[in-house]
Amino acid sequence: MSGRDPALLVVDDNEDNLYTLTRRLKRQGYDNVATAEGGRQALELMAARPFDLVLLDVMMPEMDGYQVLETMKADSALCRIPVVMISALDELDSVVRCVELGAEDYLTKPFNPTHLRDRVRACLEKKRPGDGESG
Repeated sequence: MSGRDPALLVVDDNEDNLYTLTRRLKRQGYDNVATAEGGRQALELMAARPFDLVLLDVMMPEMDGYQVLETMKADSALCRIPVVMISALDELDSVVRCVELGAEDYLTKPFNPTHLRDRVRACLEKKRPGDGESG
């Protein structure tokens, strides 16, 4: 990969899921991975530093993934960050809602490592062309 290592943010209220997903991403060559244990913490991190991709759990207490996604898409500083929703819900309604809210993709838990790699790569490649234009 040329340029800087892409910055990924993994958001999940379950510590085991955070650990597993972060480890898997690092094994796939992504070393710049931050984690947040909830929606509010994720939004605080995104306000503090730039991210190239967010992997966001749907079902979280206090502020769920739908609310985080809505907040991101309404914020001009965050709306261009691609989001891959991750959920144990394999329901069409949830997938449709996430896409309507602006998610780039949707993975169900437990996720296939190959699907994860392909979705992350595709989202980063899609984002890359617009990165150099604004500055």
